[in-house]
Amino acid sequence: MTASSASLDDSALPLAALLHADDCHDMDALLERVARRLMAAGWQVGGLVFRMDHYANGNKRMRLFDLRSDAEFELSQDLGASSDACSLNPQAIAQASAVLRQALADQVQLMLVNRFGQVEALGGGFAQEFAACVEAGLPVLTAVALRHASEWQRFTGGAHCTLAGDEEAVHAWCVQQLQAAETAR
Repeated sequence: MTASSASLDDSALPLAALLHADDCHDMDALLERVARRLMAAGWQVGGLVFRMDHYANGNKRMRLFDLRSDAEFELSQDLGASSDACSLNPQAIAQASAVLRQALADQVQLMLVNRFGQVEALGGGFAQEFAACVEAGLPVLTAVALRHASEWQRFTGGAHCTLAGDEEAVHAWCVQQLQAAETAR
């Protein structure tokens, strides 16, 4: 649920998104820091984190990393400096989705999915993995650009918590979810 439609404590919902400005990637490092802190504290966290830099020609280089193994997936393809075609590598998305499915099978305690974006809004990307985690009752943390907020709302049916871009608030939500799941066992 969003703050405007909330009738209960949204923070109790096991699906949370860090809403961010379009083309802002500060939250990627924040999500990774939170995940690494939780892992260092002994929690079983699985999922993917996003890192972006640039190819030598100046084009964006987008990569995903498995939190548990640090395996790398090259999300973008260098199509050359003059290309304006979509550089998203569908094979890398398919390979990275296996990381999410394996983490779910391994019964991690919290899943971090790097983002809900345009591909997921269209039903592709990690949409099935998001749904599988929610169906399994696994807390999921992700990032959503403002331009995809309405699609996120539709995808979740409003059953999500929106988190501020504050590391401590994100960490607190995660710990609350992890402790609640532990208590429920």
